[in-house]
Amino acid sequence: MKFSHFLSDQKWFLLTFLIVLLFMVILISVDPNLHISTGSLVYLVLLSIIVFSVFFIGSYLYKNYQLVKWKQLPSNGYFSDSIPLPVTHEQEIYIETMKRLSEKYVMSNHLRDEEKKEQLEFMTQWFHEIKTPIAVSRLLLETEVDSPSLQDEIDKIEAFVEQALYFSRLNDFNKDYIIEEIHLEKCIKNIIKAESKSFISKKIKVSIETSQLTVISDLKGLNFIIRQILLNSLKYSDEYSEITFTINPEKRTLTIIDQGIGIPPEDLPRVFEKGFTGKNGRTNQHSTGMGLYLAKKTAEKLGHDLSITSTVGAGTQAILYFPQRYNIYKG
Repeated sequence: MKFSHFLSDQKWFLLTFLIVLLFMVILISVDPNLHISTGSLVYLVLLSIIVFSVFFIGSYLYKNYQLVKWKQLPSNGYFSDSIPLPVTHEQEIYIETMKRLSEKYVMSNHLRDEEKKEQLEFMTQWFHEIKTPIAVSRLLLETEVDSPSLQDEIDKIEAFVEQALYFSRLNDFNKDYIIEEIHLEKCIKNIIKAESKSFISKKIKVSIETSQLTVISDLKGLNFIIRQILLNSLKYSDEYSEITFTINPEKRTLTIIDQGIGIPPEDLPRVFEKGFTGKNGRTNQHSTGMGLYLAKKTAEKLGHDLSITSTVGAGTQAILYFPQRYNIYKG
């Protein structure tokens, strides 16, 4: 630090010293009770200036020494143990503040690194999973047989692509949503119609216990949530079982109940974790552990709530709760 910069920083301190010195000289000069000669007064003033100058220059040298040590610290973004120890209460406050900022910075970097790692793991798994339906589709095309299996494989590819798209824009979801009134029964019927081939191929019965309920949501996001729940129910349900949709306008809920294999109690608390497949998922080659995670996160973004209960061997119940209109979006 240049001495001129130090002088500029300490200008009010210098001004205060000069005012006090001037006040002292005037007081001694006008007070008849103080018999001090002019030479003694000049000597006193010069001595005060010399002592103050020594203190002032010493302060500059000490602060400049500390600043040099600070500049020599490694610029790796982390709070180093080699930082000089505080010698004043003011310095303690500064260092404590920097510690908090450094910890926040490190935590932010850690979370960002974890997100990148999870994204890379998901995309690696996604590429691995999508190769199978692509390979099967190519084989079916080479046989030149119009097989319904080809459409099934294409549907799987579309489902994987949809999951990847939602995962990639999850943090920027608020940039791509349109809040509107949605007739829930109509929304459900459109999803069931789109998945009708899956119901037919597995001979699964679907029923809707309907009541009139209009919700405020994003249609694309709501379709994604319900579809992910439905796909899970279809995946883990046996032939000739049943999936039931129940709309409750009083509680403002949509309940989806299947008669599938159910979720083990030890896995139930973790079904919404990213990439968690559980015991059932490990026995299913097409389980990525991302469907329910993305459904939960999308529901939270839209201000909805999603919960799941299950009994092994008896089925699973998913409840999607729609709050009142004044609290529809949580960002």
